[in-house]
Amino acid sequence: MKRGAKRYVEYDYEAAYQQHLEQMHEWMIAMMAKSRKKVIYALKEITAGDQLEIEIYPQFTKMDDVPEKGRKKNNNKAQRNLNDKNARKYVERLINANFDDQDIWITLTYDESHVPEDGDIDGAIKNVQNFLRRINRKRKKKGLPNAKYVYVTEYNEDSAIRFHHHIVMDGMLSMDEVESLWKYGSRNEVRRLQKDENGLSGLANYIVKEKRRIKSEKRWNSSKGNLRKPGVKVVLSKKEKATSKSYKKIGSYVDRIVRDQNEIREILKGWYSEYDFTNAEVKHNDFNYMFYIHARMRKRRRKDE
Repeated sequence: MKRGAKRYVEYDYEAAYQQHLEQMHEWMIAMMAKSRKKVIYALKEITAGDQLEIEIYPQFTKMDDVPEKGRKKNNNKAQRNLNDKNARKYVERLINANFDDQDIWITLTYDESHVPEDGDIDGAIKNVQNFLRRINRKRKKKGLPNAKYVYVTEYNEDSAIRFHHHIVMDGMLSMDEVESLWKYGSRNEVRRLQKDENGLSGLANYIVKEKRRIKSEKRWNSSKGNLRKPGVKVVLSKKEKATSKSYKKIGSYVDRIVRDQNEIREILKGWYSEYDFTNAEVKHNDFNYMFYIHARMRKRRRKDE
């Protein structure tokens, strides 16, 4: 950080702004106009494969200025919920950054003679790790590198959900070869991934959906050293188009979007000409009359793809 630069507090901006713009009254727009000079808006760009997420949110130097629901609290449950949400978002982006339609989605289950005892998360993890070691031994014999994968183990001792494992893996081995290496049950699913306009976000959100974890249980696991990390960049100003000469503060674009949501497409098109617009939402609150904007775009495919 440069000497003299402001230090902004970290907060949960998604939780801080939850009211949809359609619910906003005219007087609130007037209040927003009065407040906009008091705040700096930041723009966060998250790139993951062909997916681009844009988050626009206010920055604050004091936690007291943050809406109550977005403040970091000395509360174990609140912090745990925030950590879980951030972990799920990261896994979604990690999957989009590393896998495509050539890769596979695996659900591994247990038969009665192999199902781990209730609560034995360590035993279940050991089983899936043994499976992955067999995968890598098979690949080595074929002259292939170690597998790229992300996996989540699901279990709920208070319901009928038995231990099972969801794995997203590169598709260098055939689906039949992969399934044959699981030794603990036969009612498994192995299928080819299929992206939509949101990439693999739907699948990722399904396998990392919010769940009660056993104490010390990791939210997710992945291969080491061979996964690309999602790209993250935060800026406070942006050129309206690549050919523009000057930068404008992000807050000036927020003003335009709030007055006319149809402006979102045009603004994003000017910023990211290689991407097509997917969707966007604008939310606010009545604590400080400020806004949170989230948008998704997909990189435009070449005609030869």
